[in-house]
Amino acid sequence: MEKLTKKGKTEVIVSIILVKKKETKMKDIPELTFETIKRMEDMSWFTHAQIFDDLIIVAQKETACYILNTEAGLVVIDGIWPDKKVYDEILCAIDEAGWGGKGISMFLMTHGHIDHVGCGKWLKENSGAKTFLSEEDDRLRLSTPHEDGQDDNWKEFEIDEYISDGDTINCGDRNIYVMSTPGHTKGCSSFIFPVHENGEKHMACLFGGATPPWGDEDGSELQRQSIKKFIKISGEKKCDVALTNHTVFDCGLERIVYSRARMSYLPNIYILGTDGVQDFCRVFERILS
Repeated sequence: MEKLTKKGKTEVIVSIILVKKKETKMKDIPELTFETIKRMEDMSWFTHAQIFDDLIIVAQKETACYILNTEAGLVVIDGIWPDKKVYDEILCAIDEAGWGGKGISMFLMTHGHIDHVGCGKWLKENSGAKTFLSEEDDRLRLSTPHEDGQDDNWKEFEIDEYISDGDTINCGDRNIYVMSTPGHTKGCSSFIFPVHENGEKHMACLFGGATPPWGDEDGSELQRQSIKKFIKISGEKKCDVALTNHTVFDCGLERIVYSRARMSYLPNIYILGTDGVQDFCRVFERILS
């Protein structure tokens, strides 16, 4: 059999994927059920992968966070759930990437829900991370009623800096751009920042709150306007990488499996191109309809 070149191998794999797409009925929107919510609270299983030179994703069954390697230290974006197992998995992912010599300097939260503030207590107390959240959602976090069976330690740390629309967080070799995208919560934030693939710069965008506040018409309209704003600004900033903090929206677990097994000659599945990012972000519009 003739030996395939690296380019040839990639073409064969892409051809197989295209054939599979024709055989499979594609979904227009992700499936969100009560089982989805239950899986968010299951801390029995984690996975992670280094998806760029300077970016790691850590996930449990439904929720994900990111670790960005910057000149100013490691920046954790979102914290999954208020369980020390999450913090331990973040440290494990950092060590596996060979980044253990760097400290966690910052913890950014997209919004104030329990599954995104998550393990902030340990990130702040054990790692000394500076914490960032919008003021509106800090109020939401602290005023959320206690639920039986849930630990309130996600409320047991202070926010060092409140973030607002248009802010830039200086990380030394790059800035993280903050965009206010209310809807999912009133103080929800989204982030845009550079990442690198084999030294080549790409722009990544992370939409902070994927679903509208169910049953809240005003909140849903806010969400609609925030999605339009996010699509516009991510286009202006030439984002070609789309990230999510819930794996149901982007086949997240499958993308992690691919990334962990990826050979050097295979494409980075997170790089969608600028048009691809624009198309992907419209999934959030379809959820509203």
